[in-house]
Amino acid sequence: MSVVHAGVRLPPLRLEEARRLQFRLIETLRRHFPGQEWLTRGELGVGVDGEGSRFTRHVERVLAAFFGSEEAVLVTGAGTGAIRAALFALLPPLSRILVHEAPLYATTAVTFRAAGYVPVSVDLHDRERLRQVLGDAALQAVYLQHARQRPDDHYDLGAVIAEVRAVRPELPIVVDDNYAVANTPRIGVELGADVSAFSAYKLLGPEGIGVVLCSQPLARAIRADMYSGGSRVQGFQAQEVLMGLALAFVANALTQESAEAVVERLRTAPPPACARHVVEAHVASLQSPVVLVRLRQPLAERVVMRAAARGAAPFPVGAMARYELAPLFYRISGTMSASLGAEEAQHWLRINPMRAGPETVLAILEEALSEV
Repeated sequence: MSVVHAGVRLPPLRLEEARRLQFRLIETLRRHFPGQEWLTRGELGVGVDGEGSRFTRHVERVLAAFFGSEEAVLVTGAGTGAIRAALFALLPPLSRILVHEAPLYATTAVTFRAAGYVPVSVDLHDRERLRQVLGDAALQAVYLQHARQRPDDHYDLGAVIAEVRAVRPELPIVVDDNYAVANTPRIGVELGADVSAFSAYKLLGPEGIGVVLCSQPLARAIRADMYSGGSRVQGFQAQEVLMGLALAFVANALTQESAEAVVERLRTAPPPACARHVVEAHVASLQSPVVLVRLRQPLAERVVMRAAARGAAPFPVGAMARYELAPLFYRISGTMSASLGAEEAQHWLRINPMRAGPETVLAILEEALSEV
């Protein structure tokens, strides 16, 4: 079976490292919460000092200490809200922001449009061109997406951050760490960025809550922007953020192991229908780590429908949210589809094992292919 070039996958979070991170999070937790305080459901409201739930602030301190940032702020609006809160508090409207030469994630594009931000695109694989663009004195920030935007992306996030620091150390660097937290060993702020923003929902947490890791001044500005009671993250929601994160590391490492096992089996000893119909398979970091499968014939849409009848999820809920147990069989991303063309896109499947083992994924794929 041949394999196409699909960029370089993000460094995967291995099980031993996931176990270490889970244990370290609990060690951090116990240093910030007396046992009896954790065994409550937190507090509500803006608080007597206007600073919000004291319980929420304790959770934010746990997150800041764990990821090595000065501050953490929990915000409403999930990952989109976290990115938006960080950018709005950091930059005035019409700011020029350096971005990778690839389509912005859809909801991030809305944020740019709403604030009139001007994206200054550069191919992050071209280090010389990056240095040239950084010479633009009008640039006011750098915005980087940790997860791959294009199938052939292979730039190293840490190296890009280091390059920016070497040329323009004063520029704030904001990293969209959605899909990267608990899927790769280190995130943006741990690699030298000023801000990491991501969704707790993608980390087995509650709906609608985002996390911003940042400096103390930026945290103060975000809290001032989100002063109203309805914009505050309540104590019980903050508690669920840590509850989800504590479980996500090991769960996600197992998902990555399942994905790798599926690819290995498809390449070396595929079941009969898979042997007839599958011509390529590999693991890619497109949003969450997924298995990309190329079919000999343009049957992707029909396979997704038959896989759903066999118990697979036919669409994502939150890309590894707590509701997603059964494996996801889905079309490839819009970005990948646009780069391949509509006809070629029908040859490709995107499979996320979620919480299933490789045997379950392969059984669904074999049964679906046999039926179509």
